[in-house]
Amino acid sequence: MHDRTDRVPTRVVEYAEQRLTRLGRHFDLITDIEVEFENESRRGTNPACSTRITIHTDGRRHPIVNAAEVAGYPRAALDLALDKVDRQLLKLKEKIKLERKRGAAAPVGEEDAEPTGAGELEIVRPKLRPQSIADAEAALAAGRNPCYVFLDESSGQVSVCFRRADGGLTVIEPVVV
Repeated sequence: MHDRTDRVPTRVVEYAEQRLTRLGRHFDLITDIEVEFENESRRGTNPACSTRITIHTDGRRHPIVNAAEVAGYPRAALDLALDKVDRQLLKLKEKIKLERKRGAAAPVGEEDAEPTGAGELEIVRPKLRPQSIADAEAALAAGRNPCYVFLDESSGQVSVCFRRADGGLTVIEPVVV
């Protein structure tokens, strides 16, 4: 807590500490929280207080959450800033969940895909190793893709297998003419 106004009551400081400890229920990676109260200079007769909250998290990709608000009283500015920080932490938590979900759903080590934008041509370069048709059928059943590209160990050519609507297996072998 940094009070640069010299007029923030102790009950506001205690209230801030109480509300800030509750932020841990949304996001457990918080390492440090800084709260600063400052006087805002205004020409009018009403003095204003500025509150800035900075939250440091334990993570490389999302290290800091900030919020700043201005109000007539320190507690009002604190409440506004706390509401902002609370929303930002919830949004950050959802973003991290989505990133983890996407990372878990991505195929691991099997393919090198060049990143492209939506609607653009995507070039995929799979690393092929010689397999039998039975191995390719098992890989097709284990995967979630409608077809499976493999290097046929008997012919040495690249082949594609897919499951037909009637449940049968089709293997496409290239023929050079």
